[in-house]
Amino acid sequence: MENQGEKSDLILEIGKRIQKYRVQKNLTQEQVAETIGISQKHLSRIEKGYHNPRFDMIIHIAEALNIPTDALAKDLSDDNIDIFLESIRPNIEKLSVKQLEYVKKNIELILEISCK
Repeated sequence: MENQGEKSDLILEIGKRIQKYRVQKNLTQEQVAETIGISQKHLSRIEKGYHNPRFDMIIHIAEALNIPTDALAKDLSDDNIDIFLESIRPNIEKLSVKQLEYVKKNIELILEISCK
């Protein structure tokens, strides 16, 4: 059950960021919701962290707010590395040994590129 609380923290942070950018752009929930094809209530629940938006929904919200998608998730791992790791743990645990090795090699490659 502890994972659920940590996951909720991550979802809550994404929701707060959506709300922050929406308010900065002087947009109402109704305006953003209409643009992306959802109800105002649904967007409200996302902003409050009651609903975990799918990745495609995050993309649509970012487009509606005219911000890069990573603005909603950027730096979540800097201050909240444990929350981030716990949020991906269920998917990592489903991977085969071969897939895990592939993930590891990709991380090493990203680190190698980042250090150059």
